[in-house]
Amino acid sequence: MPTELRVYDDSFKAENDLSAKQFYCMELSAADQVDVCDNAADVPIGILQNKPTAGREAQVRVLGRSRAVSDGSGTAIVVGDPLKTSSGGKVIKAATDKDWAIGRALSASTADGTVIDVLLTGGFYMGV
Repeated sequence: MPTELRVYDDSFKAENDLSAKQFYCMELSAADQVDVCDNAADVPIGILQNKPTAGREAQVRVLGRSRAVSDGSGTAIVVGDPLKTSSGGKVIKAATDKDWAIGRALSASTADGTVIDVLLTGGFYMGV
């Protein structure tokens, strides 16, 4: 089974040095610029696929299958869980009806920093 299936990637300018943030959640930070999500309430637009430095091209997977760094400080992630961003740009389990989910877990994680497979769905609001 493939661990990556590109469906829709987009390119943006890296606002800051993102060379250590590959597979982290990205947010729009300015016109045509992205930065790592720094708040759990952020609405991520996708997952960073490369390692750009500030001002360079950041390739962001918006839709499809991707890898993502998980945050093991909270609830364990199991296959099928809806995922959102943590305050550090890692994926965590979306747990409330007020969460903005970026996709679904395709593999499990219980440890911080584990790279898991995710299915990016373009984002969905957990609330009604």
